[in-house]
Amino acid sequence: MINQITTQPEKLWNKGYTLILFTSVLSSFSFYLITTILSKHLLNIEIGFSMTGFIVGLFSITSLVCRPICGITSDRFDNIKLLKIGNLLMAAGLLGFAFFKSVPLLILFRIINGVGFAINSTSQISMASKYIPQNKTGEGIGYMGMSNIIGSAVAPALGSALEERYGMQTAFFAAAAMALAAFAIVFFLTDTSVKTTEGRKKVTVKDIFAPAAIPFTIVYAAFSFGSGVISSYLIVFALNQQIDRISLYFTLYALMLIFIRPLSGKIMDRFGLKYTVFPGLILTIISMFLLGRSTTLVMVLISCALRAVGQGAAQPTLQAGCINSVGRKSSGVATSTYYLGGDIAHGLGPIAGGWILANLAENQGYQLMFDLCGLLLAAAFLYFAFIMKKKMPEN
Repeated sequence: MINQITTQPEKLWNKGYTLILFTSVLSSFSFYLITTILSKHLLNIEIGFSMTGFIVGLFSITSLVCRPICGITSDRFDNIKLLKIGNLLMAAGLLGFAFFKSVPLLILFRIINGVGFAINSTSQISMASKYIPQNKTGEGIGYMGMSNIIGSAVAPALGSALEERYGMQTAFFAAAAMALAAFAIVFFLTDTSVKTTEGRKKVTVKDIFAPAAIPFTIVYAAFSFGSGVISSYLIVFALNQQIDRISLYFTLYALMLIFIRPLSGKIMDRFGLKYTVFPGLILTIISMFLLGRSTTLVMVLISCALRAVGQGAAQPTLQAGCINSVGRKSSGVATSTYYLGGDIAHGLGPIAGGWILANLAENQGYQLMFDLCGLLLAAAFLYFAFIMKKKMPEN
């Protein structure tokens, strides 16, 4: 096995960190550029709603399956090579959608794209941790998370505009070009680790799943459950409540996160994890209970602001705390474990929400659905408070 002894930089904004951050932004844009147009593309080639839903959802399933594998490969192999492979796979999958209409090939290219995304999202954090000073972990991880926020806020509209003006194929080309640009930037990265070699170890459970990451993963999963519910049902909730211009929720949320995330990282680095996670949980709990009782756009936007501040403060610092707890030499498996919990919860949220809405009258159903999100976050608050008191008194 290759053990890596990382020489930590003194400043956050060094060349390596800046390049990996830029790579992350491009990968995020490549992913989100097609999120709003893929279903339309698949329906246009007349494969039916069921197959369209299967192919769109296959991406998440692929990423979920790949997470544990990506964690161990990020810790045991050269992250620079992994990032090159990940971006090439993403580009290949996107180009496949541009040129082929056969269902088996579309399924294949969706899997390829999903594998590439899973490799990238894990390896980018693992690689970035090598360029982040130990006393800047929260801030550094916070900025990395912003790449996803900017991508999700800007890229879908860009993809729709490209599709409407130049056609679907051009939009896929643009997304592939961004992945290839990220691939090119990786060539300018250098690994700062000093490597020593030992006999290769057998793969154990701890190489695939990090037990020390569980407390952070459970709390992150509670946030992700609510995010899955909101992303799936907020628009239909607004229709039920006759609330117009609900898209402002997502715009406000993204803009506030851009400001909150770097600030929360600095607070964590200076004062500790509890000063971001616990206030963040409280604000998000309040936002969920308020959302279920909202009858006007103003109430919905107040809920949005509370959630943005709360979730924006807690999530990136949870990830930074997770990496610190597991150790930077295992940042890959720490990241994959953390994301794995979020992926599962993000998928369970809409399923639970759909069951509630199917069995209760509309207003009662929506209120109970958002209340459930708040109650899960409250349970996560109590759990994490217990863990912090008993096992991590230094935080």
